Amino acid sequence: MFQKTARSLAAGALLAVAAATPSFADIKLKISGQHATDHPATLALKKVEKAIEEADVGLEAKVFPSNQLGDYTLVYEDIIRGNVDIAHLSVPSQLDPDLETNFFPFLVSDYDEMRRIYSPGSCFYKAYGDMQEKLGVRLMGIVPEGFIGVALTKPAQHLMEAGVDKGVLIRVPPVDTFSAGARAMGFRGTTISYADLYPALQTGVADGWIGGTAALNYTGFRDIITDFIPYRAYVEATAYVMSEKTWENLDEAQRKTVSDALAQAAQEAVNRAEAEDEEYLAKLTEAGINVHDFSGEEASKFVADVRATAWPALEERFGAELVSCLKSDIE
Repeated sequence: MFQKTARSLAAGALLAVAAATPSFADIKLKISGQHATDHPATLALKKVEKAIEEADVGLEAKVFPSNQLGDYTLVYEDIIRGNVDIAHLSVPSQLDPDLETNFFPFLVSDYDEMRRIYSPGSCFYKAYGDMQEKLGVRLMGIVPEGFIGVALTKPAQHLMEAGVDKGVLIRVPPVDTFSAGARAMGFRGTTISYADLYPALQTGVADGWIGGTAALNYTGFRDIITDFIPYRAYVEATAYVMSEKTWENLDEAQRKTVSDALAQAAQEAVNRAEAEDEEYLAKLTEAGINVHDFSGEEASKFVADVRATAWPALEERFGAELVSCLKSDIE
């Protein structure tokens, strides 16, 4: 009887300990996305979610797409606070204007440069990461969606000569890096809200715009534009970021799992963006839009001339040290 009672007590004690011990998968990661449920960017996040859970390192993950947790500015602040663990978002610059470095004109000028400069090891990547680390945010990967070109509603002059007036007025985003780049390219710029862009192009208030990928120009403006020049001066780029508070709570195996999953997703994003650019440039041509060739020595000279003019002009705004850092990546 005593032995039976002892065994019962021992079994009860084990059950009590088991109940009091957290389960192995006791860290749940909240992942925010800003794209629609069926968008390739959200599908990429779902792959990250799956990779994290299948690693069996004590992590669970759940993706919240379509800005379910708030827009990118609110989610970024929640990343800082630790209320959201991981996010794919447009990095806001209101907390540090230097984060607009991501939109330096011709920061990268082709996909080979993109793969190198948008990866850990480049001076830009380190600087961009350091800026965010000071805010309590860890940069986990840069996610390109495509190169940005110039779309026009009428022919322009000297399109392949940087610094020479093109004879057209284009809408330029209200960001110093875009303004400096457009001037160095030879375009006259005007500030128009994106919501008013289409009617502005319709009525001739502006003759074109810079700020859209080939895909965006095809889906949103192909019925009104006549020309598209794929300058590749800027990149529509978002980022994978993680809360430093969450990072500090993970062990080495968990950190590696998350880092590897997001790094892989970022690499795949470059390939996806390159394929999409090619696809939609072809679709623009099929739609009757004059897609100008931007390649070879002519393009290389254009890129070099814009960098030589715009980057020094941005030194006062961003500092000589940061501009020198960016130069080191292309020298």
